[in-house]
Amino acid sequence: MDEYLIGAGAVLTAGPQSSITGATLHARTDPHLAARVEAAVIDFEAAHPAELSRIVIVAAGWGSSRFAAGVVQPLLARSECTLADVVALLAHATGAPEVHLFARWSPEASMSAELADAGVRLVTHPLESIEQAALVSGQRLARWRSPFRAA
Repeated sequence: MDEYLIGAGAVLTAGPQSSITGATLHARTDPHLAARVEAAVIDFEAAHPAELSRIVIVAAGWGSSRFAAGVVQPLLARSECTLADVVALLAHATGAPEVHLFARWSPEASMSAELADAGVRLVTHPLESIEQAALVSGQRLARWRSPFRAA
């Protein structure tokens, strides 16, 4: 399991129908890379930053309630954020000195400079460095008592 990036996160959707949906990510990548990632932003869809509409943000090793309290609630409190705002908030919430971006595109120099001013280093990787991923989002987990009892 050393080659997996596993953590709690959220799917962020931009635009007039913006939303934040809780998620869990299991992403297989290089073992050396997976061990270094504490916070990540993944764009599975866009080929260029101008097409950006939905991203996945993840805190490695975190549970959903910790992520909701540490990342989702502060994002909701801001009401409106740029991508740089989201990356900086994720880095500060996790205490990570760097956030890893997995995408088919590279960020503009101005965004990297803005993050550097906030004390955050953005490390970019091609989306293809994630060999496979399982993303579970929008699910609720409930436990039911078993209808059976031991005699």
